[in-house]
Amino acid sequence: MSRLVNALQQQEEEYVRRPPLHLRTSKSSTIRHNLLLSPTRTTSGSLRGGPTSRRRTNSLNTGPKKDFKLLPRLEEENAKLPPQESIEFILAQIERQNAKLDEDPKSVCIQSNQLKTHLSTIQNLAVTSDEIVDSTIDWEFWTALTEDFSSVALKLPHLVSAKLRAGIPPKVRGVIWQAMSQSASLNLETVYGQLVAEHSPYERIIQRDLARTFPGIDMFKQEGGHGQQALERVLKAYSLYDSLVGYCQGLAFLVGPLLLNMPEQQAFCVFVRIMETYEMRTMFTLNMEGLQLRLYQFSSLLDQILPDLSDFLNLHEVNVPMYASQWFLTLFAYAFPMELILRIYDIVFAEGAAETIMRVSIAMLKRSQSKLMKLTEFEDILDFLSNKLYDAYNNDPTQVISDAVELSGLITKEKMDHIAETYVSELEQEQKQTEQVLAVRFNFWSKNNTTSSTGSNRSNTRKKKTMSWYSSAPAKKSYDSDRHSISSLREPDVSQLHHQIEDLLLALQQTQRESIELKDDLMQSRLDKMDVEAERDALKMTMASAFHNTKYERECIELRKENTKLKRDNDDLMHQQLMSKDALTALVERMLDMKNRVDALESENRRSQQECQRLEKDKKRLQMIFNSSSSAISSPSSSSSSSIKSYSKR
Repeated sequence: MSRLVNALQQQEEEYVRRPPLHLRTSKSSTIRHNLLLSPTRTTSGSLRGGPTSRRRTNSLNTGPKKDFKLLPRLEEENAKLPPQESIEFILAQIERQNAKLDEDPKSVCIQSNQLKTHLSTIQNLAVTSDEIVDSTIDWEFWTALTEDFSSVALKLPHLVSAKLRAGIPPKVRGVIWQAMSQSASLNLETVYGQLVAEHSPYERIIQRDLARTFPGIDMFKQEGGHGQQALERVLKAYSLYDSLVGYCQGLAFLVGPLLLNMPEQQAFCVFVRIMETYEMRTMFTLNMEGLQLRLYQFSSLLDQILPDLSDFLNLHEVNVPMYASQWFLTLFAYAFPMELILRIYDIVFAEGAAETIMRVSIAMLKRSQSKLMKLTEFEDILDFLSNKLYDAYNNDPTQVISDAVELSGLITKEKMDHIAETYVSELEQEQKQTEQVLAVRFNFWSKNNTTSSTGSNRSNTRKKKTMSWYSSAPAKKSYDSDRHSISSLREPDVSQLHHQIEDLLLALQQTQRESIELKDDLMQSRLDKMDVEAERDALKMTMASAFHNTKYERECIELRKENTKLKRDNDDLMHQQLMSKDALTALVERMLDMKNRVDALESENRRSQQECQRLEKDKKRLQMIFNSSSSAISSPSSSSSSSIKSYSKR
């Protein structure tokens, strides 16, 4: 327990002694430790571990190790597969991860049974929700992988590599990520609940960056929505959990894919594992030692694998940090689609972050090498490297993973370790040279301490003369002047030359400080550029949305006008229909009236006909009477006249 307490105290003392950015003079002597060893976590003051910290209890490390039984079918499939070149990375990552978890003074208990229960629940939900079970998901394999990833990877390396290369099914991706990273931790979840309730000094910066993170994904696009709130809580909790890292731009892009596949508590646990056991933490520390190492490795691999492209980029002064920094800091999440990011995460959790980034980067550059080398302008080359590398794959992430895995024979763990050792040795050699130069100055000071006060005053006078000599000297000296300065060391007045050396050392220190500040400014400029590009993309999306909204509004206005016109036409038709109906009613009434008149005329005609018939009969009768009267000769004329008169009267 005393070793644990001492380790934590040393970490706190190191944090107190760490100078601010403007006071750093040279690379720290602990570069090798920061690059090659696992850092110790530093949490907020209320949660720092003490003597009561629990040790990690995993089936791989405690008690008698039980033989993990696999299904014969899986072993047969593994035997039928050809050797996979990426197995080396999987085994190396497992070894590195277990070693770092064992060395961690605040290791926690891994709850693999809980993950298995989650996977079983997902399987039951998939069976009950779908009438036909998805046959593409090998539930037996993923269940075994969840139960003990290390044992399955050791016994079925070819099958594990092939399955991961094909992609983890989306339904089980979150659980498998937790199993591969060994992140299922009740302790970390409890710590997360406590950290969320605390205040972080980075809250304002985190809230500012939320809108720039994945603006095209539905979960994170709504301001103040559930996705942005979960992202803010995870980032705030980690800024308190690891105070040496705090919050840096780019961390949100690492957390986003996790929240898309698991709850925020589990996402926080996995994020802690990514930073600590996948060697991502040193990329976000104060000096960014990890990022500098990865860029050095990437540049060396690019020179070895694609020398023509490397020379072409150097010719156009397109340096590696200009385009590759965002790949390493965000795991490609800044400029590539989420479908590809999730597939890259599948490989990262099994084979390591740095190894995956190297292979994916070189693979995409190799496929687009011919197009890149046809460009002639600096801006076009940088824009292609930043935004158009994925265009050559026609939105096929499987081809990207295949190209990356095929480079496993060229980009090996031994080669990367060798490049890392070369980088560290160069830093140590540079530091050694600086220390040798400083030793000369310290020896001179020790000699000055033995001189008398008169000599001290005389040396101060010489120092003033030397400073005036240094200020009036030209900025660049020729080789002959340097040789003359070196030969002058043999002259009797050595004190003055030591003062000149001291002045030169002071100037060297100032130059080193300015160089470090320039590097930091350059990195900050790149991050600011990323922010500006994110804002530009967000504005483009906003403008596009506004344009579409304006277009829809115009269409709606036109549709409203057409609708109003149609209503007006409909009303006119209804009015015409009513008028036609009224006219038809009037016409029917007139027809009925005419029919009545015709009936009346017909009735009158019948009466007239009857009257005519009666008159005809009377006429006939009178004719008969007349005939009868003319034939009656014997009748007296007076009687006939009287009868005729009487008849006429009648």
